Amino acid sequence: MSQKYGLRVTNVFHAGDGNLHPLILYDANVPGELARAEAFGAEILALCVEVGGVLTGEHGVGVEKRDLMGTMFDADDLAQQMRVKSAFDPEGRLNPGKVFPQLHRCAELGHLHVHRGQIPFPHLPRL
Repeated sequence: MSQKYGLRVTNVFHAGDGNLHPLILYDANVPGELARAEAFGAEILALCVEVGGVLTGEHGVGVEKRDLMGTMFDADDLAQQMRVKSAFDPEGRLNPGKVFPQLHRCAELGHLHVHRGQIPFPHLPRL
């Protein structure tokens, strides 16, 4: 993969528990390297899931892995996870826009709040 993307990678890991932390080395000042680094990371994560691993170990999903959740979970799994999150975060204040790849789900679940005539995150597409 390193040759394919033209980037170096070093791996840090937890001996004994299987957590892998690939560190993809790139220069953000070189046009295209950031995009190649992101594609490289996505391919590593897809391979991890394919061979029985998971997207995350002790770290969260956040923004970096959000769009890859579909490689590990189907639509029903993601919908159920969103229901659980909504039960603990009914106002959608905790990490909005993170973890779940389809950001319009809050609206579908009836959790889109209009405050002073403004919807949250107006720049995000609504389906």
